[in-house]
Amino acid sequence: MFEKDLSLALLYDLYSALLSEKKREVFEGYFLSDLSLAEIAEETGTSRQAVRDLISRTKGDLTFFEEKIGLMQKRNQLLSLCDALEQAQPEELEVLIQRIREVL
Repeated sequence: MFEKDLSLALLYDLYSALLSEKKREVFEGYFLSDLSLAEIAEETGTSRQAVRDLISRTKGDLTFFEEKIGLMQKRNQLLSLCDALEQAQPEELEVLIQRIREVL
């Protein structure tokens, strides 16, 4: 049904506070607890279709937040720069520090 990929879990970690309680509950049930649509529908007192729609909207919300805010992109850039810092020669440090400041 929905692709359960790591990027959605990472987006959820970054932006879950921006979601409604219902969206968090359904997302966590489906993606983190591996519950079926039927199980979530039973727990929330809604239909399978309502759960499916809510998951789809939540996925869209998380993607929208990333497009507008870009925390995952910044996180990835900073991780890459940290890797570069670990291997950098002393003369490269100033340039890398400047690049980190640009990301922040």
